[in-house]
Amino acid sequence: MNVSKNISKLLQSEGMDIDTLAKITKIDKEALKEIVEGKAEPMASDLLKIASALSVDAAKLLYGKAFEEKKAIKTSHNDRVVVKRRDNFKYESLAPYYAGKHIEPFALEIYKTDNPDMSRHEGEEFHYVLEGKIKIIVGDEEFILEKSDSIYFDSSLPHYVTSLVDVSKVIVAIYNPGSMVQAVRSGKMRDLIQTAKLLDKKELVLVSPDNTSLSAVNKAIEEGIISKAYLVGSKNKIESYCSETLIHKKRYALEYVDDSKESYEADCAAKGVEVLKLHSADMIMKGKINSSPFTKAILNKEKGLGTGRRLSLVSILEIPGLNRLIFLTDPGINPELFPGNDIKASIDIIKNAIDVAKSLGVVRPKVALLDANEMPSSKIPTTINEHKLSQMEWEDADVYGPLSYDLALYEEAVKKKGIKNNPVAGRADILVVPHIEGGNFLYKAWVMTMGAEVANIVLGAKVPIIFTSRSDSDIVKFLTICSSALYSEYFKRHSE
Repeated sequence: MNVSKNISKLLQSEGMDIDTLAKITKIDKEALKEIVEGKAEPMASDLLKIASALSVDAAKLLYGKAFEEKKAIKTSHNDRVVVKRRDNFKYESLAPYYAGKHIEPFALEIYKTDNPDMSRHEGEEFHYVLEGKIKIIVGDEEFILEKSDSIYFDSSLPHYVTSLVDVSKVIVAIYNPGSMVQAVRSGKMRDLIQTAKLLDKKELVLVSPDNTSLSAVNKAIEEGIISKAYLVGSKNKIESYCSETLIHKKRYALEYVDDSKESYEADCAAKGVEVLKLHSADMIMKGKINSSPFTKAILNKEKGLGTGRRLSLVSILEIPGLNRLIFLTDPGINPELFPGNDIKASIDIIKNAIDVAKSLGVVRPKVALLDANEMPSSKIPTTINEHKLSQMEWEDADVYGPLSYDLALYEEAVKKKGIKNNPVAGRADILVVPHIEGGNFLYKAWVMTMGAEVANIVLGAKVPIIFTSRSDSDIVKFLTICSSALYSEYFKRHSE
């Protein structure tokens, strides 16, 4: 990947200079200059800002080409993309630009090692030896392959490969029906996955894992986003609940809790928080455990992860017809924006959403405070408080309310209404609902009726919190882990 070269080409084609790009992205000019000159790598959030400013997807910056929907795409030698995944492997992708593929072909250099990593993932693999001599273990069988030998196997079986000489060269084709970059339909969500894969790998704590939650974690391990998962629960329950998914044992650290006590779930949650703090893990995830003890452990004043800020749920969606991510809050935790008519209580909810949007590359988020219409009225008390919020000074966002749904999102509706010089109307990134019912209705309408792809993060603690739901698909859980990784990276960089 040559990000600096690709950015330079795009700047030339758009007739844009570094000064202009710096103003649009709000990235420091000198820092941006170092990125363009190849002296520094961009942070993930900056990469997303640059892609947005240049109106391209992240693939264009990473690979020099956007993903293309074509029946046949040639890859020349110079078009190959080098991906170094592990210390004893060097991969070159032989088809980096084919969208929707389920077969990943690689030119692979394998180096001699005494401690190769075991792998296991859904799909199948084919290896053909060009040079050298390799050993492959698949399940309980050992295979020695020399030049011109090949092997085809079920990659859901545990397997590893190493070279028996200093270096061997192999052509590898991996069939993976569950590849997550290809599984998502929307470009912005694909960008989210690709930028998350560029980060340093993260560590995750999973409290009371089950097959469903661990399956999502496994996908994040296979995509190179999670390096280690701390599995917290009783030995018996972990083995029972995760009978189908304990497949990356080198990537797990098992933290056992006694399940003979009535306080098992509370003990599990407390242990999860303790493990996270001990190992400085990057995120915590709820598995097969009730929300109440899990939340109580996080909010424990002495031993928890509280920051003094209110917890709130931020849903990240790509809505058909809108060429931007939409951030919806709060559709799942806080019953109302103004409990007891307290305007201060709403500020944390708004700030949490602003932080998430900025971590995903939104330069200056535009926040719409939703209500029945755009006119403050004593008949609808929430509109009065929303108007007060819009009159406050916001350092890093534009906040305006009340606004109706159509006036928040659609510029055509704003023009018809004759509204002018409104910083948010028609261009909102963040939608803030006055009551949980409205957020829940919007969320389900978008996801279940319109088919919008979504990630859900709970903010307000020292790390992002992943609340899993039995109804969430693998893609939702995986996208949530990606979003949490991006937020975690952003939060660490800006708190140093």
